[in-house]
Amino acid sequence: MMKKQIHEMLDSIQERETMNLMDGSELLVGELTPEEKERILKLALSRIKKEREEQNQLPLGIKTGKNKRWKILAAAVAAVLVFASTAVAAEVFQWDHRISAYIEINQDNSALLEGSGMNPNVQIEQNGVTIKAIQTLGDANNIYVLFEVTVPEGITLGPNSRFDGLIVEFSGKEEPTGMGYSCDFLDDGSDEDNKGTMLLSLHANKDINRKVIKVRFGDLLHYEPAQGDYVIDVPGNWELKWQLNYQDNSLQYHVNQDLIIHGETVKVNRVDISPIAVNVHISGNYFKKFDLIPPDFKGDLIRISAITLKDGTVLTPEDAFGWGSSIHGNKYVLNMQMKKLLDVKKVQSITLNETQILLAGK
Repeated sequence: MMKKQIHEMLDSIQERETMNLMDGSELLVGELTPEEKERILKLALSRIKKEREEQNQLPLGIKTGKNKRWKILAAAVAAVLVFASTAVAAEVFQWDHRISAYIEINQDNSALLEGSGMNPNVQIEQNGVTIKAIQTLGDANNIYVLFEVTVPEGITLGPNSRFDGLIVEFSGKEEPTGMGYSCDFLDDGSDEDNKGTMLLSLHANKDINRKVIKVRFGDLLHYEPAQGDYVIDVPGNWELKWQLNYQDNSLQYHVNQDLIIHGETVKVNRVDISPIAVNVHISGNYFKKFDLIPPDFKGDLIRISAITLKDGTVLTPEDAFGWGSSIHGNKYVLNMQMKKLLDVKKVQSITLNETQILLAGK
């Protein structure tokens, strides 16, 4: 970017005399390198200083309009920082193709997940086995973690492989008291090598974002059909931990609606809709009684039986990877992880058992 062009752009911003950041965005013609961004900032700051010096030399009471101009230049500097930082962040983070394939992330819907992923870049190597955390995708109560595993030559990894004794823990304020999770090797199309991909899927009854997650793996096993059981390939223990820090793109609806279950009244307090899951927070004294002495019945106590979109589309549990629930005292939390991304602004209502919970307009 030529020095003359930079001055011309700054002059253009001044002439418009607007504080709108749209003017600042014009500074980002093409892609800015760190050197270009620094040069623009230095030139803008130099112009601000010059305008202020000229203003200070004028007799008292005389205004030329330049006081407003240096403020506009200041806005341009801020705009460079905002837009350049956004551009750099977008360029650095890309969804791993394996997570994209699993939850069908594409160019049309990827904006729904803005900021909701991170690359932990942590790994552990022991007994010839290396486990690396590649990428996470999450909201307040749900997370996917992609792992790459490499084992010694001569050992093959595939869908019949697994680690024994998987344990996931969180540390931080208000740790989850109820969780459900699974971690399986994905079919990567090659079961005859020593490399594999695992995906951890987890739902929790409390906010897990910005907490430290610890994942412990036990012995590496594979299923042996001839023995009808799992056989140890590599004994050992592997542990990874890192700080979760991503953007929760959920919309929260405080509904405070009664729900009748088994003749008892409970309160649906809040419904959180994220692009990857639906989370429902319910409270009532009945849950304490249910937890102590569950009644004799089959099926789920409460189920998300439908998600209705504003265009009339109805999603059911068949459109979800899975669902779970947890009880802690008088609180009950439901989670349902979706197979395809949800546009949170297009959800009209959810149905719990047979009761519709209207969200639009809340």
